[in-house]
Amino acid sequence: MYNNDFYNSLKKPSFAPPASIFKVVWPILYILMFISIYMILTTENKLRFWAIGLFCSQLLLNFCWSPVFFVLKQIRTALLICIILTLNVLLMVILFLNISAVAGIIQIPYFLWLCFATYLNLEFIRLNPDIDE
Repeated sequence: MYNNDFYNSLKKPSFAPPASIFKVVWPILYILMFISIYMILTTENKLRFWAIGLFCSQLLLNFCWSPVFFVLKQIRTALLICIILTLNVLLMVILFLNISAVAGIIQIPYFLWLCFATYLNLEFIRLNPDIDE
């Protein structure tokens, strides 16, 4: 589905993890995401509607990033998506914490991973300036 040749052709920063790490981290993060949204869905908190909206919007942004980066090879646009996604998740974590401390806390690894992913995406741009101009 995704263009491994494109990814393999990119100059990578020294801290870029091997592909095998992504295959472990993302399933864990998705499990945590869905545990936390279940916790939010089963509360009667008046902020629940906003929390569900933030969850859905971050999920949409999350799903958009990979095809933009790997298929369309638009790494600058992917960075913009990643920045918006990270800010969205920050707001989601704050709102989740106000509804359920556990639901919010288990989203912190996701937020931290997105901070790392945003920096990694930025470094891909810096190291591959001729891509996506």
